[in-house]
Amino acid sequence: MLVDDGSSDQTIEVLTSMKEQFPAQIDVLSLAHNVGKAEAVRQGVLKAHSNGYFDFFGFMDGDLATPLEEATRFIEYFSNHKIQFVSGSRVKLFGWDIHRSLKRHYFGRVFATYVSYLFGLEIYDTQCGAKFFTKHMAQELFKEPFVSKWFFDIELFIRLRNRMGKHFNESLIEIPLLHWHEIGESKLGIKDFLKTPLELRKIKWQYKNQL
Repeated sequence: MLVDDGSSDQTIEVLTSMKEQFPAQIDVLSLAHNVGKAEAVRQGVLKAHSNGYFDFFGFMDGDLATPLEEATRFIEYFSNHKIQFVSGSRVKLFGWDIHRSLKRHYFGRVFATYVSYLFGLEIYDTQCGAKFFTKHMAQELFKEPFVSKWFFDIELFIRLRNRMGKHFNESLIEIPLLHWHEIGESKLGIKDFLKTPLELRKIKWQYKNQL
C-alpha cells in the first residue's frame, strides 16, 4: 500500500505507474488533501486492513531510510505469538550500518528521555519510522484518529499499553535496525521543534486518564 498524502507534484503519477507495472503487489491510496503523516499512515493501514489478505501490517517511511528487506526480520519476531507489535530502533552499534547526523541523534536522545519521563515509556526510539503489528492489533491501534500529526508513534505505544495492560512488556519488542540511512533534511523546521513540548502536552492531556 503506497499512500499519496495530497501531494501537489507528480507523486501520484509515479505511484500509479508503479501499480500498473506490479498490479498484484502494489495498491495506491490517494488522499484528496494533505492530512499529515499520522492520518496518512492511519488511512493506509485501515485501507490495507480492509482488504483482509494479510496477517501482519506495518509502515515504513517512503524515502526507504529503512530498507525494505528489514521487513522480513520484523515479521520473524511474530513467531512468538505473544508479540503484537515490533518496533525498529536506530541504535548505532559496531558492525551495524546506521548513518544519522549528530544533530538529529542528540535531539533524538533528549526527546526520548523526555518522552520516557512524561509517559513512563521505556522505549529507546519512539520515532523510528518502521513499525509492524499483528492484524488484530493494527485494527485496535489505528481505528481512532491521532491527536498529534508528527508524534503519533507515542500514541501507538500508549494505546498498546492501555490495550494489553499487565501484558504490555510481553506484547512489544524493540529491535535494532541493521541498516538505516538518513536521507535528506527533516521536514520538521525550527518552529516545529519549538512546538514539541506543546505537542507532547497535548498527547498527555488526551490520554490523561489512561497513563
